[in-house]
Amino acid sequence: HSSSLSVSCLLQLPFALIPVLTFTSLPSVMHDFANGLFWKVAGGLLILLICCINMYFVVAYVMSLHNLGLYIGAAVLSVIYLSFVAYL
Repeated sequence: HSSSLSVSCLLQLPFALIPVLTFTSLPSVMHDFANGLFWKVAGGLLILLICCINMYFVVAYVMSLHNLGLYIGAAVLSVIYLSFVAYL
């Protein structure tokens, strides 16, 4: 259904944006067209905002389920997700 598709796209968005920001910021790849400091910072803040929105929706959804097992599972998955995004 459409809401699960939207959530899936939202969760995958940082994994598309981070490599784009990384490669477009490399002068060895982009030469004269590499991102400047402003666009690096703006892109990084945008990615951070998207990750925060993702975490908000996950927390809101899991809290509405009222199940301790789901709380723990969501916490573990959130840490893994954020760790992988930070690694990228």
